[in-house]
Amino acid sequence: MSMSEIMPVGINSLLTIFVIFLFFYYFDIFFLRRGKILLTVAGLLVFTIWEFFIIHIIKTIPLYVNIFVTIGITIFTVSVVYKGSFWSKCFFSIAFDAIWMLLETLSNYILIIYCEVYASSQPIGSLVSKILFLLVIFALKKVFTNDEIKELPMKYSILLVLIPMGSIYIMNNIFMLGYQVNSIHEKLYSVLAVFILLSMDILIFYIYYKLTDDLLLRRMTAVYEQQLELCERHQEERELSMLQMRDAKHNMKNNFVTILAYAEKGECRKIIDFVNDVLDESGIKISTIVNSGNIVIDSLIGYWYVVAKHMNIKFTTDVNIPMLLPFKGADLSLILGNILENAVEAASKESGNKYIHIRMKYDKNNLLIFLANNYKGKLIKTKDKKLKSTKIDSGNHGIGLSSVERVVSKYHGVLTVDDSTPKRFLIRIVLYGNSE
Repeated sequence: MSMSEIMPVGINSLLTIFVIFLFFYYFDIFFLRRGKILLTVAGLLVFTIWEFFIIHIIKTIPLYVNIFVTIGITIFTVSVVYKGSFWSKCFFSIAFDAIWMLLETLSNYILIIYCEVYASSQPIGSLVSKILFLLVIFALKKVFTNDEIKELPMKYSILLVLIPMGSIYIMNNIFMLGYQVNSIHEKLYSVLAVFILLSMDILIFYIYYKLTDDLLLRRMTAVYEQQLELCERHQEERELSMLQMRDAKHNMKNNFVTILAYAEKGECRKIIDFVNDVLDESGIKISTIVNSGNIVIDSLIGYWYVVAKHMNIKFTTDVNIPMLLPFKGADLSLILGNILENAVEAASKESGNKYIHIRMKYDKNNLLIFLANNYKGKLIKTKDKKLKSTKIDSGNHGIGLSSVERVVSKYHGVLTVDDSTPKRFLIRIVLYGNSE
């Protein structure tokens, strides 16, 4: 094989390696790798073969077939290499290919306008586009690397995918038009159009993050509203109980006179009936299961105790905490509200002995929470061993353990789930108060 034949193969191999680097550099921003070597090798093999031979294949197949195959292979490779929802992978894969194709078109126009002598060199054009893409990915990494990547519901992902898909369609039509009209002004207008499309495709990342943040904010707001309502209800019950005790104290003298009169006559039955009547009329029903003085914790545990009682669930507590804690009430509300709701729902499905036991302890500025309950059926887990919601409307029903984990991490705490014992679900949470 002569040097003239070896050189193109060597250059193409180096460009393919550069593409693989760009692939990982881009998708590592948004997803976590599976860590499965065989799947990673299989996905990269398909991706590498396509990228290596595309310069030979591109001339033999229609343009739109090439585009769809490229997008399909990218989605396939991302799906086997990375974790995450399928629609999120589709969105970021199509955005990846759209930006890359726009940069290839842009680099081609730049070479035609400013360096026409190199415009016909495919390796130079390919290298320029990849360098530009590297700069774009570097900028994205700087902007978004510190944000937690969240997933959008399927309908939003599908709508957002239409933007890069549309830019690919418009770009190809602009390229074909500029190719047919050999005018420097038309090429400048085409460059401007490519810049606008490229800006739109990059802006879509900002839109994606704003949508996910807005969705998370709405879900958290709904949870906070629910917990605040519980706290208000708890406060009203305490105030009502105090008023009832005050009235009972006011009438106590008269009641004692009546009881004494019955006692002197030896009418015990009438004493019992009289006391029961007084209790029924006053409405004094003290059923507070926890009375730590912390209104957030007392109200939440008290509310779910009542709910559990109505479902014939044995609800026991062991709470030893002070009135004041170095944690935000909204954070405690979110943690307890979610885990208690999940526990009640899971235990209610059990046909036999239903139980929930919560233990809370405050020690050396740290809060420890243990919650155990039984459940019926089988726990559903994702591929990364995280629990998956079994609720029908899991997308809009609360924010689940993922938000509990987020709040726990805020205090540099630890959340562990133990399902090693059959039919028993145990969750342990530790919050470190000195980390705030």
